[in-house]
Amino acid sequence: MKFTIFIPYVMIAGGITLAQTATPPEKLPGENRHIQRTDSIDAIAICPPEPNTPDTVLIADTTDWDTYFKTTMLDEIVVKGVQTAVVVKQDTIEYNAGSYKTAANAKVEDLLKKLPGVEVGSDGSVTSNGRSVTKILVNGKEFFDEDPTAATKNIPSEMVDKVQVVQRKSDLARLTGVDDGEEETVINLTVKRNMQDGWFGNVQAGYGTDGRYRYSFMVNRFSDGNQITLLGGGNNINEMGFSDRGRGRFGGFGGNNGINSSQHLGLNFNVGKSEAFRIGGDVMYSHSDRKTEETRNTQYLFPDSVSYLDSWQHTRDRGHNVGAMFRMQWKIDDANTLDFRPRFNFSSRDMERAETSDLFAGDPARTAVNKSDNRRKVRGNSYEASGNLIFNHNVLSHPGRSISVQGQYSFSDSRQNEYSWSRLLYYLLNDEDEDLFRYIDTHTWSSAVDARITWTEPIGDASRGNYLTFAYKMDYRWNNADKLTYSLDPSDYEGYLPAPPSDAPEGYEADPELSNRFRNQFFTQELQIGYKRVDSRYNLQAGIGISPASSSSEDLINDARNIPTRWVWNVAPFFNLRWKFDKSSSLRVNYRARTSQPSMSQLQPVADLSDPMNITVGNPTLKPSFSQSLMAHFNGFNRESQRSLSAMLSAGLTSNNVVSRTSTDSETGVRTTTYENMNGNWNLMAMGMLTQPFRNRAWRMNARLQARYSSVGGYIDNEKNRSGNLSLAPSAGVTFTHDVCQFSLSPTYSYQLSTATLSRQPDRSVHSYGFDASGALYLPFGLEVTTDLYMTKDAGYAQGYNTTQWLWNAQMSYSFLRDRSLSLSVSVYDILQMKKNITRSVSAASIVDARINDLTRYAMMTLTWNFNSFGKSKKMSGHDGEPGSPDAPRDGRPPFGGHDGPPDGGRHGQGHGGPPMRF
Repeated sequence: MKFTIFIPYVMIAGGITLAQTATPPEKLPGENRHIQRTDSIDAIAICPPEPNTPDTVLIADTTDWDTYFKTTMLDEIVVKGVQTAVVVKQDTIEYNAGSYKTAANAKVEDLLKKLPGVEVGSDGSVTSNGRSVTKILVNGKEFFDEDPTAATKNIPSEMVDKVQVVQRKSDLARLTGVDDGEEETVINLTVKRNMQDGWFGNVQAGYGTDGRYRYSFMVNRFSDGNQITLLGGGNNINEMGFSDRGRGRFGGFGGNNGINSSQHLGLNFNVGKSEAFRIGGDVMYSHSDRKTEETRNTQYLFPDSVSYLDSWQHTRDRGHNVGAMFRMQWKIDDANTLDFRPRFNFSSRDMERAETSDLFAGDPARTAVNKSDNRRKVRGNSYEASGNLIFNHNVLSHPGRSISVQGQYSFSDSRQNEYSWSRLLYYLLNDEDEDLFRYIDTHTWSSAVDARITWTEPIGDASRGNYLTFAYKMDYRWNNADKLTYSLDPSDYEGYLPAPPSDAPEGYEADPELSNRFRNQFFTQELQIGYKRVDSRYNLQAGIGISPASSSSEDLINDARNIPTRWVWNVAPFFNLRWKFDKSSSLRVNYRARTSQPSMSQLQPVADLSDPMNITVGNPTLKPSFSQSLMAHFNGFNRESQRSLSAMLSAGLTSNNVVSRTSTDSETGVRTTTYENMNGNWNLMAMGMLTQPFRNRAWRMNARLQARYSSVGGYIDNEKNRSGNLSLAPSAGVTFTHDVCQFSLSPTYSYQLSTATLSRQPDRSVHSYGFDASGALYLPFGLEVTTDLYMTKDAGYAQGYNTTQWLWNAQMSYSFLRDRSLSLSVSVYDILQMKKNITRSVSAASIVDARINDLTRYAMMTLTWNFNSFGKSKKMSGHDGEPGSPDAPRDGRPPFGGHDGPPDGGRHGQGHGGPPMRF
């Protein structure tokens, strides 16, 4: 007699024991059969060979099983691990990495791109169901602070057991239990159990056609809950090892497109004595050299007409960034906890840009309006430092009573020097052409002090779960901005811009009409009173918050532009409910309101002439915006069918929203933009995701729908307009997983519709559709073949921008040496050489279609060595070798590549498949 037992999450190393017992399980056909339940088993499927019985009987919950399997005679038992691809648990969506195969030597970013509901942007940013992921954790511990790309672009996907997307409260709220309105979406990567004690890592080097190269290394030490990671690398294939933190600290630098060469080096650690005292942090360095060429077709929308701008831009942007962040958490005793986080950062930047543009009227003849040639060269440096301290005290003599104090200080200082030259030709005017040559010195620096105190007081007996909460927060900020513009003699320009000096050229004075020295002060307070209820079924927090805010401004050059102190008062309730229906389904409802101050660039009342055809002037009379949001989120998981369901609905309303107001000179075509406050902006978003395996678990289906609508007020050439923006993005897919292969196919479609209240503005829509397919083949002698094919077709862009694009990539790798620790791979990117980086952005005032240079077809050969000390440090069960021997593959293969025979569930050593364990 022979039958198969499928066990999700099975840990063979933990031992599956067979024995005899007189207690048979209920509702199982055939003879008395049972198997011991371990903590790692959630469900068991028995496939009996008797006639007239079901092929598979699923026992959904084995919580109470504590006996053993019994039979009169066993010839053979085959045990295979089967994972559920997606499990939804309250505020967590958990993906089993073994259900999503990736190529040899792939990184976590490649794994994330395969997860339903998770998206990875071209700049490495990660979103989950429309929410930005702010941190990556490894085994629950922070990995390189708030830089998700440090993990996604460096950690091998092979070491990941599960990917958990968690919606959680802020550090302060989790420490104190009092909601402060701050939330974040984080991803926790759990490391495979057999890799959590010892040294492991890899070294990789590759070279390809067109001079493409990459190299990297990663060394990890995990032991007793402590982690140390050293990593580094470089490449010219657009794989930034860390996020480009320095870019956002300066104005006018290039984006994240183009072709980038980069290098990076970083150290991360988290050590301590159990959880009572832990210290951690990271130190990182990165360098980037990005070259971008962009062609744009812009339609400027006016109440009664349209104008067209054709432009070309070449940018080279180079930067260095050094950052350090440390954290210390000390649980002094049962009553007191201290958390301290200092951080430091330095950035430097060099940028040079050349741009040409032609503006045409919207008449049938497309009459030329102006032509602009611009050259810029910019240098900048930025320094930042901050510290955050949280102390929490629980009053042991009065259970449930606690008090916490938070204090934070931050400082930043940025200096930017620029040479700019422009030649402007106005075709509709006579003798009005201009040559402009300027030196611009920009200096911004700011300080901020934040403090918060919270108090929790039980109502009656704390065991009944009723509490009152009180919180007071103050935030005081000083923002300073100096922008000094010097008009130079255009005849000094000789066709080449030198590097700008740190001081203005001798003999020139700053132009007072184009310069400012602005001082802003913001003081924001919040008083919050609430009720908190803690129950086995639900948690509830509700109350009201009062938020007074003041602001004032002073211009040291022209006191006529000073703004006296102004106060704004906002009152709003808050509400947070978490209802747990059962162990695997929950509902969360949250309502919050907050006040936001305008940015410095929106407030400065001096023209920004870095682009003479598009002038920006701030408005110092702007009021703080007040936004309200309501969100409902349901998560559910059916153990019997292994079906996962997640749904979310959110709505937002903003008062005093800051919007752009642009006017255009009809003769010169020069556009001048300022800012205004506008009420009534709102948005809606709905999302649903379903994952359902079929009966035999080899096939898996997922479906997702996301819909957004926003109503945004603005101006079209000084006339009020309200634009509606609708986007629909349904998707579905099916995946087949077998012992030696995996295949997935996902059709894609998206629709965008933009409308306007001005009757002369037509509706505009864009359709994009296609599919995403991938396949993998894992042969028993260490050979892997993986490929993916992506097709998209667009309709609705400007002429020449509607495209049909096929992107086909493939890789073949072979693992060798006795332990399969060395692998050689050959990969080809964009085999058909059809990749086109085309984007569209739509607003009330313009439609912009852009084509940007990007990497196209190249081939690369890569050599990777994976090393570890697991086999030497502890016994592990294996096969194709004695258990625990250094030569035996772990989980069917070495931790980072190679395999003896088909892998246990593929690339991640999980899932079903692989050589069976024999008893």
